[in-house]
Amino acid sequence: MCGLLWVEAIEHDFRHRVGGVWDVYRGEHAVMSGVVERVFVSSQDEAGYPVAEAPARDWSLTRGETAFRFRGPSQSGVLVGKRLVIAEKPSVARDIAKALGGMEEVDEHFEGDDFVITFAVGHLLELAEPQDYDKALRSWSIKNLPILPEEFRVKPRDGQKKKLDGIKKLINRKDIVGLVNACDAGREGELIFRRIMEYASNEKPTERLWLQSMTPAAIKDAFKNLRPGSQLDPLGDAAWARAVGDWLVGMNATRALTQRLKSRGEKGAWSAGRVQTPTLNLLVLREREILAHDARPYWVLTASFEHTDHDWTAELYDKSLDGDDRDLRPNRLFDKARVDALVEGLSKVNEASASEKRRKSKQSAPGLFDLTTLQREANKRNSFSAKRTLDAAQRLYEGHKLITYPRTDSKHLPDDYREKISEVLESMVGDVEWGRFAEKLIADGPENLDKIIDGKKVSDHFAIIPTGTVPETALTGDDAKIYELVCRRFLASMMPVAVWSQVERLTTVKVGDEEVVFRKTARSLEVPGFLEALGREEGDGTHLPALVAGEDKVDDVGVKHTGTTFEEKETRPQARYSEAQLLRMMETAGENIDDDDLADAMKDRGLGTPATRADTIEGLVRKQYARRVEGRLGPTAKAMRLMDVLARVDAPTLASPALTGEWEHALQQVQTGELKRADLLKRLVDYTRDLTNALTGFEHDQLYAGDPSLGDCPNCKIGHVTESAWGYPCSRNTGKDSECNFIIWKERYGRYIDRRTAVNVIRDGQIGPVEGFVDRYGRTLTGTLTLEKDEETTRWNLRVDFGDPVSADEAEEVIGELCPDPVFPDSVIVETNLRYVSKKLLDKEVSKGAPVLPKVVCHREITPEEAIAFFSEGGKTEILNNFISRRGRPFRGLLFRKPTGKHGFEFPPREGAAAKKKAPAKKKTAAKKKKAPAKKKTTAKKKTAAKKTTAAKKTTAAKKTTAAKKTTAAKKTTA
Repeated sequence: MCGLLWVEAIEHDFRHRVGGVWDVYRGEHAVMSGVVERVFVSSQDEAGYPVAEAPARDWSLTRGETAFRFRGPSQSGVLVGKRLVIAEKPSVARDIAKALGGMEEVDEHFEGDDFVITFAVGHLLELAEPQDYDKALRSWSIKNLPILPEEFRVKPRDGQKKKLDGIKKLINRKDIVGLVNACDAGREGELIFRRIMEYASNEKPTERLWLQSMTPAAIKDAFKNLRPGSQLDPLGDAAWARAVGDWLVGMNATRALTQRLKSRGEKGAWSAGRVQTPTLNLLVLREREILAHDARPYWVLTASFEHTDHDWTAELYDKSLDGDDRDLRPNRLFDKARVDALVEGLSKVNEASASEKRRKSKQSAPGLFDLTTLQREANKRNSFSAKRTLDAAQRLYEGHKLITYPRTDSKHLPDDYREKISEVLESMVGDVEWGRFAEKLIADGPENLDKIIDGKKVSDHFAIIPTGTVPETALTGDDAKIYELVCRRFLASMMPVAVWSQVERLTTVKVGDEEVVFRKTARSLEVPGFLEALGREEGDGTHLPALVAGEDKVDDVGVKHTGTTFEEKETRPQARYSEAQLLRMMETAGENIDDDDLADAMKDRGLGTPATRADTIEGLVRKQYARRVEGRLGPTAKAMRLMDVLARVDAPTLASPALTGEWEHALQQVQTGELKRADLLKRLVDYTRDLTNALTGFEHDQLYAGDPSLGDCPNCKIGHVTESAWGYPCSRNTGKDSECNFIIWKERYGRYIDRRTAVNVIRDGQIGPVEGFVDRYGRTLTGTLTLEKDEETTRWNLRVDFGDPVSADEAEEVIGELCPDPVFPDSVIVETNLRYVSKKLLDKEVSKGAPVLPKVVCHREITPEEAIAFFSEGGKTEILNNFISRRGRPFRGLLFRKPTGKHGFEFPPREGAAAKKKAPAKKKTAAKKKKAPAKKKTTAKKKTAAKKTTAAKKTTAAKKTTAAKKTTAAKKTTA
């Protein structure tokens, strides 16, 4: 703790003790501590203590074994004021006030004898824009780059100045002698508080409240252990450096790329960032693999066998067929002649021999959740996006007080948490779902405590676990699903190992001199252990009866070969990343690591932090760089073009996950005090300068100059087709009025037209089927591409003729019921991975009129709570933010349900619209009054000019009147 104390004391006994930290008590309770700033001479009582004239309160001041007692009000004795506590959110401020007690709510703060509590609403301030430093920087001209401010200022975010001024007024109150930072414990919470201090020019001492749980007991305990604000200076420096680094790279790279890549009809910016661009590059690299994949036919041979009382089938198993190429597998044959020969040979053989190995394998209990593993698990089990999981976890933490702080990167608990674990287990005993597991753990004693309790592996926050608070009402929707995941993982982490029974059976058939081997495997759960808490039961898995009862290993048992079949298949490219996979890749800086322990070792080099990764992914979708396709994430054509250009202009570092991971590591070093803020800033400035030079110093016609031609131009027959950042033009197409206008653009119906696809369609005129086109539900489509010339416009067009959605039925999976169907009383609305839809429509019992809502509308994910409002009797959501228009502009509006069952938009009235309604009428009157001068005798030129002026004004006024009427009438617009 720290504060300023004014002490009235006898000169000879106290004056030399000025300075140092002294603890202040009122009665027996510690109130604050701080540096003694002034000493005054006063009288003393018979015991030798300084005495104030008005004995209003009883104070004591101690340091070590030295103690002085004071009695009196603030004007004599110890002057102790109140401390201002600043929380990050209103709900946290309310919880703190309730826990401390004796607080009265006044306006937007709470006040008591010792504390005043107020709150921010997240980030109230942001780094100033370039034009705030210099008006000339309003222009995005390349000549202004790079923008490198000597000092970085902050400014209020839109609509937050009133709130900031209110907090500043509280800070400057005379009775406020110190401040307490009660923002979220972590880098961003530190930044929020310190920016407020900067805005208010605060010079009063600060303390840090480090809250890792929102229970009343945890809050009270945290107030007993307030830390001097200066102890968190390294964390504040890391927060500052993160924000400044993002500003430098993002501001300069975005302006440079937008100026160099933006096309004439484009409205949005070409955004780039220190974390978002490497994350996007992971999606692009995978998409390039998919586009480069050559489908190859192969055949799988399956043989049937019998022995005593059971039969089985097994696939061909030839280790020589395996290899580094991911298409090569021991069960795949790529030679049809070889397939035919084997089938013919096997058809003549009935005898075979089988060997078998049975063994037990143990599976250890998992660790506790950190945010990233919770998001990954929710994505795998419930198809939740990272943001959807984080939102639910935040509600469980803030609103329900049911789980600990979710924005954590730790999977461990502090060393003193053994007793807390027991308390949480006791609270779970009565639960219908998992009470029996808690009872068993209490009776047998929890296992693995040394694994999950490790204070050395706890950073800012510990693992996500239940708080032990029993829900007052039954949870529903996302909150219930996330809470269940947290509770089950908590229980599972302390339960015994699971035991699996694994079988490998190899059956050999001799065809002439060749031995052909077929392999069958099975795996069943013998001892559920911790998996029981995760919903698995004994016997789950696949079973294979023993060849010889009671034997775990047998060799050369005679069996009967009863037939062989083969199936033709085709190699498939790797799938796009699921959100769970992308989160893991971000966590490991792009390294494909499955091992949790190895992944943990790379956490301080990951892309972003657990708290920011969800926002990064949502930002890529919002900026139209990424989209969700059948539950997975894929890059848009814009993203593919961006990464191609970055590689060609020698700026690949902007897209490098490994390098950005190193930046994140450097931020960690600042946070731990190993690296100075100024040293990291210098690195960031140097990097920004080099990056900006690379992004602005290239020539477009040189980007693809070294690449070979894609073929002869099908239009002019003279030029050859080249590649540019935007498409594949004829070499004679140099712009407007060129000798040839041929070009194939790099995007068609959501699919990136890669170079190979362009070469094939130029050569053949038509190709197909081509996969990768995307419909509005995020499903992939196949299509046939045809290159044809429009005789009217004389322009060439790449026509797409669509087939059916690829695996459309299989792609849509039901997650669960959402709410009653507002149209069909005997039906319900279900949530799938693609949409919220009436079960009657999903089951094809009806074809129209049933309510349906996509899960993503105008690049914005619709939450279940918002969907429930849409399907309610009123059929409307609240006003929702962050929709993105076709032109890339953000907008807000509410969704309403149309009679057709589909959605429409209703927009809020624009501010000041009513005041503007009458303006056109006044202008029209003014225009009429100006007719008179035109009737005067003037020259013909003056008459003509006057008529033109009057006509123009009339036209303008009429247009404005019409526009105003249209604005008033068109309050509803459907999408």
